[in-house]
Formats: sequence, structure tokens, C-alpha cells
Amino acid sequence: MTDGTIEAQDGNYIFRYECELPHPIERVWQAITDPAEIAIWMGARPEIDLHPGGRYVTHHGNGMTVVDRIERVEPPRLFQHTFWLELNPSALVTWELSPTATGCRLTLTHRMSHADVKAAANSVAKGDSLALILSRNAAGWHQLLDKLEARLAGQERPSPGDEHQKLLARYAAMID
Repeated sequence: MTDGTIEAQDGNYIFRYECELPHPIERVWQAITDPAEIAIWMGARPEIDLHPGGRYVTHHGNGMTVVDRIERVEPPRLFQHTFWLELNPSALVTWELSPTATGCRLTLTHRMSHADVKAAANSVAKGDSLALILSRNAAGWHQLLDKLEARLAGQERPSPGDEHQKLLARYAAMID
């Protein structure tokens, strides 16, 4: 996958990623909305009530449970949900799929406010700089999309190892 971008705009940080996938749009839709599929590539066990206002709950391996809300569902092209709603009340993740001649294009955007990032810096990421929080978030999405691509190709994505530190550095360089 190519690197995403981080942009500061109107009091928000916007992370944006585009992937050209050699798979039909319906297959990619299934991979991003079916709990059994998500559990394979994300590594967290989700529960999804796939309609606006429905719950998107993820149970993480460390025992943490995160409850989010689904904002929009337009199969098979658009899926939008909150992201760590309790900590980041304004954060939204949008998955957009569009058909291409060879499969589909996945565009993922994650918008979070400056206030959300500052709140994280004062709670779960206490002591971390804003640049580290943002670069960690960006690298995390990058790695999840790599895992999604591998899953769609019928492969398993190995542990990132040193790649994670390189991604953190690349994304940190994008932050003003």
C-alpha cells in the first residue's frame, strides 16, 4: 500500500488512504462489514448492527471493549462509523468503495478534531506528544489496510517488526 496523508483542516486532522484492489466491490464490502471477516484481518472481535444508529463494538485482545455508532451505510459503497466514541466524540471513519476496471478503489478517511487528539494526550496517551499520537494513528491505519489487502489476497500479513517504526517516522514527517 502507498502511504496515506495527514492534513490539518478546520480544526480537524484528516487521515486519508487510497488502495486499488483487484477484487470486486462486493468482496471488499464484505471484508469491511462482515464481523467474521473483520476479525481475521483486524485482530479484534467485532459486533456490528449494520444500519445507521447501530452499534459497532470491538472486543480487543487486551480485554478492552470499544463501543461505536454506525452513522451511514450505503451498500456496497459507503460505510461510516465513529471511532473510539467515548474518547474521541467527533471522530469519524469513512470507508468508500468505487468500482474500477480491475476491481475497486477503497478510500478510507479518518477525521478527528484537535480537541480529540488533546483529550487523548491527557488520558490514554498521557505523556505522548501530539505528533506521536497522530503518527501512531496514521501508521496503525496503514498497517490495518495492509492486513486487509493481504486477507483479500488470501494471504496472512506478517507482524510489522521494524516496519512500524519506519511508518511512524514517515507519518511524523507529514505533521506540521
